[in-house]
Amino acid sequence: MAISRKEIATGLLLCMAIQPIFAASLLECAALEDVDKRLKCYDAMANRVQTKIIEVEEVRATTEVKQALRQQVVEAVIAVEPEVDQFKIVDVYRNKILRVTFIAEDGRRFAKDSGTRSQFKQGDRVRLERGFMGSKILVRSDGLRIKVKEISAN
Repeated sequence: MAISRKEIATGLLLCMAIQPIFAASLLECAALEDVDKRLKCYDAMANRVQTKIIEVEEVRATTEVKQALRQQVVEAVIAVEPEVDQFKIVDVYRNKILRVTFIAEDGRRFAKDSGTRSQFKQGDRVRLERGFMGSKILVRSDGLRIKVKEISAN
């Protein structure tokens, strides 16, 4: 069972908070001659220590609550489904050096940026996805994926 940094920090904070109370009160209690008074002194000292422990635990609980809330917010943001950008390819253009450009029904143009020989045909329905490092990928319903670069937007 490993002790976390948070537990070590809490323990040190607790020791630092209790040390002055404990040192002064212990000597005062030990100096008392009457057994009943000495016992009451020790009980009072233990109660002050318990109060400090509760205060430290409240601070720790507050921090844990904040972290739990942050985690819930992160999960909520991640769980939001992005809008799906779907469109139909109305034209496939090849220039003189055989570079392929796909023209979407909304007028956007996408230059093929991958080396695959497969390509989409006129009339194919595709969706635009985000790839690694901001790249864009067109995906057909059968799973064909082609990396593209958007060359113009209307």
